[in-house]
Amino acid sequence: MVPSFCRFLAGSRINLQFLTTENRPTGAVLAGCVTTGDCTRLKPLINKDATLAGRVEYTQSVGLLTLFPHRSSLAMFGRSLDILLRAGIKVFAMASSIGALTYVVDYNRIDKAAAILKKKFNLDDNHAPFRAEFTVAQGTEPRPGSGGR
Repeated sequence: MVPSFCRFLAGSRINLQFLTTENRPTGAVLAGCVTTGDCTRLKPLINKDATLAGRVEYTQSVGLLTLFPHRSSLAMFGRSLDILLRAGIKVFAMASSIGALTYVVDYNRIDKAAAILKKKFNLDDNHAPFRAEFTVAQGTEPRPGSGGR
């Protein structure tokens, strides 16, 4: 399911800012974030797809909060998640990499979440939680040096 969903998004020229998966006995469960504009385009496309129609849930207005670095610390992961939940900040999804923990939280509470984590962990500014703010553009024109026409 994951590869076919990613191919579906790529074919529809929709970018994912975040993707995480969970394997369950009933199959894979995916959580992903797209921009509001892409979501508007995505919904009718998914409703037309026989394998995806009726299997997608939408949550409005979320943002990515990244805590970096966590130095592969399972204790920091558990503690930061506990801190957010005790503060009443709903975590819709989460993921970790070698250096970063990423939480998908209510966009309206993202600044509060960052402030709480910064205070509880006494982080320097260059190690503080931050909001992911980026845009990815796709095009059909070959880039210089890409070997395209």
